[in-house]
Amino acid sequence: MMNIFALILAIAVIFSGLSWAYRLCVVSRVNVEKKKAKSSLMQQSLSKRLPGWLDTPASLFPLLIIVLLVRAFGWEPFRIPSGSMMPTLLTGDWVLADKYSYGLRNPFNQKTLLSTGHPQRGDIAIFTFPQDETQLFIKRVIGLPGDKVIFNPATQQLTVFPLCQHNPSCARALAIDYSALKAGEFVETAGAHPGFYARPIGEEKPAEQRLLMRTETLAGVTHRILQKPEFTVSASTFFHQPGQQPGEWVVPADSYFMMGDNRNNSYDSRYWGFVPEPNLVGKAVAIGFSMEKQEGQWPTGLRLARIGRIH
Repeated sequence: MMNIFALILAIAVIFSGLSWAYRLCVVSRVNVEKKKAKSSLMQQSLSKRLPGWLDTPASLFPLLIIVLLVRAFGWEPFRIPSGSMMPTLLTGDWVLADKYSYGLRNPFNQKTLLSTGHPQRGDIAIFTFPQDETQLFIKRVIGLPGDKVIFNPATQQLTVFPLCQHNPSCARALAIDYSALKAGEFVETAGAHPGFYARPIGEEKPAEQRLLMRTETLAGVTHRILQKPEFTVSASTFFHQPGQQPGEWVVPADSYFMMGDNRNNSYDSRYWGFVPEPNLVGKAVAIGFSMEKQEGQWPTGLRLARIGRIH
């Protein structure tokens, strides 16, 4: 898929580059003719031959080149539009993604130009949604190529067996540790203005439900996850992979299994399948800016304390 913003930026770079080159040619020609001119009046008239409308785009050319290169191969900001990664990331956060951890890619079609690494379990990855590549998703990497991933809807816990793609008996399961469930800092509201709000325990409103929280340690990466109390989902609603039981998946080669940290409020690989390697955009590494915001609503303030590395 062609990235529209990247295309617009590239067109701007080409136009400003041509303006810059044309201005250089004009300046060079004027300087040569100035040397040949015998009077100051002739030199002034020659100077006026430089088109003034070229100055602005030509002057922006070096800046636009830097922006294009940094955005394509370095870092890019992304806005979090929903609460699927709560409590790690909140609606209104702007995360900074490094785009070199998973390989240097052509900014127009995402083809890998130079392989520099691959996602690891526990990474927070940004990718284009496989079913609609005009949409960007952000989720946590749970399963790597060849892993067998099992999600138990009753206990809301994961089991991951590495390298099971060509080995039906699989290896030993990864150690995944869970802390005890406890009341979290967030509530979920229903009604006319659904959303997630931070509320002191005991101060819930009638239409709000207190979410539960615990930590999950996957491959040495500890992060918090949210659950709804007494909420279970049927495995029959999950994406069914041929040859596997409901709620069980074997990750194909060059693909990844992704899940949100807000486990009962995340549309992820459990429901639509795997993320192919070419869909990867970058790895979220920090929060660069944050606005107090609910999904589909205008910002109501700033959360400057959230700026910094993602925990």
